Parts: sequence; structure tokens; C-alpha cells
Amino acid sequence: MNKTRYGKAALSGITLLLATGMVLSGCGGNGDKNASSGGSDNGGGAGGKKSKVTVWYLWGGKEGQVIEDVIKRFNDSQDKITVEGLSVPDEQKIKVAIAGGKGPDLTDSFASNVAQYAKEGIALPLEDLIARDKYDMSDFVPATLEQGKYDGKLFALPLNINMNGMFYNKKLLADAGYTEPPKTSKELIEMATKLTKTSGNGEIEVLGFPSYPGFPFQALTYGFGGTYVSQDGKKATFDQPGALEALQAIYDYNKQFGVNNIKQVQATGKWLDPTDPFMSGKQAFRFDGPWLSTFMANNNIKLDYGLAPLPYLDGHADLAGSNEAQSSIFYIAKNSKNVDGAWEFMKFMYSAPELAKVMGGMGNIPARTTSMKDPVFGTIADADKFMEFAQNANVKALPNIAQLPDLLNKVVKEEGEAVFNLKKTPEEGIAAMQKRAQELLDK
Repeated sequence: MNKTRYGKAALSGITLLLATGMVLSGCGGNGDKNASSGGSDNGGGAGGKKSKVTVWYLWGGKEGQVIEDVIKRFNDSQDKITVEGLSVPDEQKIKVAIAGGKGPDLTDSFASNVAQYAKEGIALPLEDLIARDKYDMSDFVPATLEQGKYDGKLFALPLNINMNGMFYNKKLLADAGYTEPPKTSKELIEMATKLTKTSGNGEIEVLGFPSYPGFPFQALTYGFGGTYVSQDGKKATFDQPGALEALQAIYDYNKQFGVNNIKQVQATGKWLDPTDPFMSGKQAFRFDGPWLSTFMANNNIKLDYGLAPLPYLDGHADLAGSNEAQSSIFYIAKNSKNVDGAWEFMKFMYSAPELAKVMGGMGNIPARTTSMKDPVFGTIADADKFMEFAQNANVKALPNIAQLPDLLNKVVKEEGEAVFNLKKTPEEGIAAMQKRAQELLDK
């Protein structure tokens, strides 16, 4: 998926990269614990030849300019390294170029690719660089750091934290007599059912359940405190509380209001467009990320909405705030010709003030909590709420395992669709997911 303005964070799960910053000599101090006297071992400095670092990035348009801006600030801050940026919105092209020895020193990707790139020798482990510079990562959201790891080693740093919140239409709730959004799974199901409006022939006029733009199995599973896989990546966990309740909620709603009627809503309108059902007042609850808030603010969408955490599993208040985190990442190519220079630029970009500028410029939530305190986020719609969601201890991330693409695109997709279409019961679907996932992990 190309990193378009909003599309990079479309949550069926979500991604980023971690880092903490530093400033090179010749640049004023900023109080960052990671500030260094900097410069690449390959660099020159005053009177010497500068070393070059190439950075390819997937973003284009406004986001691409944000990356070019941080590159310029880095180049202006010191006299040892010159960073050259290039927008290459084709991940496969970047991967092939690196494998052929003609790629960039540093590039970005999605955290879901870390395992693959680590196994294939595309990405460089960062432990030695981190240890050498005593690089402080203590203020990164823990779930985002995990996204940069494979087989116990850190290969990438997370830029941001992508996650779902529960958007709700205040008018629809008020008209039905509700003054607050649902907090539990039971309340969500009851309210979604009551808020659904149908025509005489059963067509859905107002979608009560958050089944647009797709069936929210992953968001519900993690919101209910469940997971797909144990953190060590060895055990399938579909048979634990969370996943079954999520699948049951979708199944029951689909059975009551008709799968085809719901799919008709899913095919109506366009995601992140004024015709989107939520923006046009025809969806009561929506699980989506900060890009939805940004789009509505930037496009002057007049909708009285609220934003709350995902509902937790009824009877389990200890699971409140459960969610899944995903990240976008940066990694150094294993065959980089200037590892030290690439690392210096990474540290600069991930310094607290620079990461705030980069993520603030893109309307994203930074993976670093000190960056979250920057005033720029006071101007971004709902940033305060998403930053609060991100710091909950119940936020988890899918572990980076080589089998992740098959787990999501085959096991979950195929068995989930069988239940969504009422071809299997939730119990049968979960049993099949558990069996197939464990077989996959055991390979």
C-alpha cells in the first residue's frame, strides 16, 4: 500500500517506527538526552568532504514535503553529512534496489514488514549503534518499539502510533435517548442494534454497528482485550477471551440485519470522502484513526461527533483502553554505504522536537511521549485523545513474525469471511482460526 495522505493508516491493523533524537555539533542544544557531538565516521566537516546519505521515502505530496523539510533542517544543522531525499512510492522497487546493492542508505516502511526484511537481510540490526551511543528509548510507547523487533533484535524505529478510536454521532445517540457512548461490549451491541434504522424492505438507512468501511473483527478483538498470537510469536491465541466475543458480535448483527444489506452500505459512499456514511450522518459508530479527524477538520465536515476509547469486554473493567497499535518505521539498509551517517540522520529526525514537527506536519501521533507534549498537537483535531489512548498499558501490537502475512491474509481473512457471511458459526470460525494459525506458527 502506498503511503498516501490518509491511506497509509487504514486500520485492519496499524504501523510505525521508533526513535529518540539527537542534534549534531553546530546545532544548538535542545535538552534531548540523545544529543551527540555527531557526524558520520565517513564524514569530513569544515574544510573536508561531506559524506552522503540517501533517504528514499514512500510519501508524496504534503507528507513528502515534510520529510524534505526535516532533511533540510538536518543538512543546515551541521557540516559533515549531506542527506539527499527521494520520493519512491513503491515498496517493492525499494526492496529490489536494496537487494541489488543500488538502494538507499535509509528508508521507511510498515512495521508488518520488519520480520520479512530482517530474514531477507534487507534491514540492519540497530543494537550495536544503540549501545555505542547509549541511545535512550525510554519514552517510546512500548507497543511501537515491539513493532520494530524480530527474533529479539531491533531492526527499525517507529515514527508514529496508529490505532483506532470509537467515533460516534452525537445526534443519533441523543435522538435515541443516550447521553454517553458505550463503554462495554454489551453496551455497544445493545446501542448499535437500537440505533440501526431500516426501510420497509430491510435496507439499512442508518448503520448502527461499526461495520464500515469493513467488518471490524481485528479492532473488536483487540478492543475486547484479545490477541491473535502470543508476544513470543509461538502460540495462537484466538481461543482466549476477546476474539470469540468479537466474532459473535459481528455474526449476531449480520444475522439480524442481513449480510447483503450491510455489504450494500459498505459499497455505498467512499471512505474519507464527504459521501462516507459516517460523515453523511448515516453511521452511528465508527472505528477509525486520527486521519478521520484530520480529514473532517481539513474539509470542513459539519458533524457533531464524539470520540471515545474502544469498548472493553463486558465484566472486565481491567481491560479498559485495550487496543492494537501499528506503526510506520524507518530502517537502515543492511548494505548501506554510510551506516553511521544514516544513523546520525535518524537520531536527528527522532529527537523530540523534530519528531513532533514531522508527525505534526502529517497529522499523526508520534511514537515518542515527549514529542506528544509539543504545542503543535494542540492544533490537530483529536490529537489529545489519541495520545491519551496510546499511553494506556493495555495497548498491544501484533508480534513481528515471518508468518504474519499468511496469518492475516489467509487464516483471519478466509475464516472471518465465512463467519461474516453466516457460513460458519463464531465457535467454528474461532476453532478453525486457532487450528490453522497454530499449524502456521509451528512450521
